[in-house]
Amino acid sequence: MATSVRNPEAADKIVVPHPVTLELYRKMLTVFYIEERMKAFVRHGKCSFHASTRGHEKIQTGMTMLLKPGHDWFFTYYRSKGVAVGLGMPVKDIFMGMLSREGDPNSNGRNMPEQWSSRKLRLVAQTAVTGTQYLNAVGMARAVKMDGGDEIVHVSSGEGATSEGEFFEALNWAAREKLPVLFTVQNNGYAISVPQSSQTGSEVHRIARAFGMPAFQLDGTWFEQVYETLPPVIEAMRRGSGPALVEAKVVRLDPHSSSDDQRKYRGETELQTIAGRDPILQTESYLLRHGVLTDDQVASLRAEIKAEVDRAAEEADQAPAPDESSLMAHIYSSDSELAGDAKPPTYLAGEPVTMIDAINHGLREEMERNPKIVMWGEDIADPKGGVFGVTRGLSTAFPGRVSNSPLAEASIAGVAAGMAIGGYKPIVEMQFGDYLWPAALQLRDEIPTVRWRSQGEWECPVVVRVAVGGYIKGGPWHSANVETFFAHIPGWYVVYPSCAEDAKGLMKAAARSKDPVMFLEHKGLYRRVHAKTPEPDANYILPFGRGAIRREGKDLTVVTWGSTVYMALDMARQLEKEGVSAEVIDLRSIVPLDEELIYRSVRKTSHVLIAHEDTLTAGFGAEVAARIAENCIGSLDGPVARVAAKDSFVPSAPNLELAVLPSVADLLRGARKALTF
Repeated sequence: MATSVRNPEAADKIVVPHPVTLELYRKMLTVFYIEERMKAFVRHGKCSFHASTRGHEKIQTGMTMLLKPGHDWFFTYYRSKGVAVGLGMPVKDIFMGMLSREGDPNSNGRNMPEQWSSRKLRLVAQTAVTGTQYLNAVGMARAVKMDGGDEIVHVSSGEGATSEGEFFEALNWAAREKLPVLFTVQNNGYAISVPQSSQTGSEVHRIARAFGMPAFQLDGTWFEQVYETLPPVIEAMRRGSGPALVEAKVVRLDPHSSSDDQRKYRGETELQTIAGRDPILQTESYLLRHGVLTDDQVASLRAEIKAEVDRAAEEADQAPAPDESSLMAHIYSSDSELAGDAKPPTYLAGEPVTMIDAINHGLREEMERNPKIVMWGEDIADPKGGVFGVTRGLSTAFPGRVSNSPLAEASIAGVAAGMAIGGYKPIVEMQFGDYLWPAALQLRDEIPTVRWRSQGEWECPVVVRVAVGGYIKGGPWHSANVETFFAHIPGWYVVYPSCAEDAKGLMKAAARSKDPVMFLEHKGLYRRVHAKTPEPDANYILPFGRGAIRREGKDLTVVTWGSTVYMALDMARQLEKEGVSAEVIDLRSIVPLDEELIYRSVRKTSHVLIAHEDTLTAGFGAEVAARIAENCIGSLDGPVARVAAKDSFVPSAPNLELAVLPSVADLLRGARKALTF
């Protein structure tokens, strides 16, 4: 940063009060010296990832000055030091996050550098995933609106992320519900090396305008236009006008990141041209030209801020690496409210209920108990009440809290994440397990990592209800089981009830959990007579991680869950005629797993069969088998047998469906194999 450059577009008239410009200049200089120090840390191998804010610092710090730090909400992306500085995050905390040191208040080394988090500043912990923050911001804005607040939810990214489908889904939901989301797209013309012309044939502000919201293309390197345009827009948003979008044209003065060399795809002429739009030098020139500062005062201010930044950097650099002993903390809440053994239920008078009614009643009771529970999904509102009728009557009983959503799974999950961070308890429905994959980034990278990546500062207690399973002639697109996928993702509780009593008890536990819950509902069990039970009263809660012995035995342990529980019971009755006593364990919870229940049974019987409906290869049964082998090898008299679906998609033809999915005959063959030794 050698000399100041006068912005040829800047008029001499004074639009922004000098004290405001001076504050902006000071904050931008702070960002500049942080970036310079970070480049040195990168050269010395002390930082794994650095994305310079140079060229973006004016729109970032400027937006924090137009909004209300500590009142409004901020969802950022990986190039956002200007937001952190503008909101007032201590410089040392920024360096602690960048260097991943013990005591880093952002994540204590869990999250990547460049991801900021502060509950005090309402700066929500983010991931490095591009575009997912948009739907989360919409969810937070939905929480603000339901609470009757006047907060603005500011969400930002580069222009590259606007090619993601979740950006379009966020525009749609925010515009449809008139939510107070201020979308700020910092357009520097490049998504790493890909120019914007390869991203879209349109322009970002024009795309937003098509959704019916005000949208502006402004010069993000010069504050006058931003300062003149946005305050009335922001005030209108506080009064309920709905979302707005700003496409700020900025420059990326440094490479995309510490791993990039922009000289490979940007010519020297282009790099020299954008240097003339340096936001800091333009502001510095303006302050000198208007006599706000002298050259000596500029030099003094630079030296003062550099010293402050260097001092903070040195203090952060003295901190040790994060303590490894705390690595597993905050994957789940430490709250033990739902821990312990299940208490026997008190049953309501009346006939046994189906699983579908038990879930419905559990939802109704929890919504009466907790006004922060909200629900949405495809077709869940009355009169339909869901494609299987699980939510029938709830939108009528709780108007404004139960609603249909767009046919967009990423929206269902992403908006739920934002509302949960905002203090609500979303219980949302994915219509079929086969169709939830558009939400994969939210379900893998966002929702389950919130608590962990912020070292417990934030939580995201979303419940996702998913209809799963076959045996209903659903074919290849309506028969999937997904428990194994989610068991593999830390942060999720995964439950899979097989009867009405358990479904209600687990639903009520899920509704009170402080962590995300994947609630799997087998379509074939919804109205199955065998899954009917007396209905527990409103006080019954079934803690996670507690399996059940459905039938006691001494010769063979059968570990199962979901629909195959009933096949296992049928098989056990047939084996009994042959003099074999089989013990049937219904896991009920996949995560956490009731390992001790399994091990006690295995040590008693010495023979094991694991049965499940999902495909055999890498199904959750393989994990159960591995744990049995690791912990009970001395008690086994033979190999652990597994019975599951063939490694195929589920066909549509009824005879082919039954040929792929496990049957009682398959379980009998598996049991005899296990008992051979």
